[in-house]
Amino acid sequence: MTTTIRPRAGLHRWVPRLTLAAATVHMAVGAVASAPQWRDILSGGLWNTVANDDHARMTALWFMVAGVALFGLGLLAREAVIGTGALPAEMGWTLMAAGVLVSALEPASGGWLLIVIGALALVATRDRHRAPCASAGDR
Repeated sequence: MTTTIRPRAGLHRWVPRLTLAAATVHMAVGAVASAPQWRDILSGGLWNTVANDDHARMTALWFMVAGVALFGLGLLAREAVIGTGALPAEMGWTLMAAGVLVSALEPASGGWLLIVIGALALVATRDRHRAPCASAGDR
């Protein structure tokens, strides 16, 4: 039995990889840029070391949490591709929404990368219901 592979099938595999790479870079930048805050947090024993009035530590924490969330989104997308052979459209919309918000509030940021990855995800899912995609076992 032969399976038709759509021309955009490669994007289904690359979007999760790009998302995981972006998450890794995000967390690395956060660790380097906030190294003094992380040293203080770790030396304080972690428990209750980020107070509401310490904006530098809160920024370091939430930057890292955003990286973990992006990493989780990439892992979920990868599992969707393995299980179904395709990305869910929600992947693209989620990345686009986050990218537009970040880019509007902070134009000199990685938000533009999220927009690009989100657009690639939407291109990949555009005709998902019109043509069959390779199953996970065909790769």
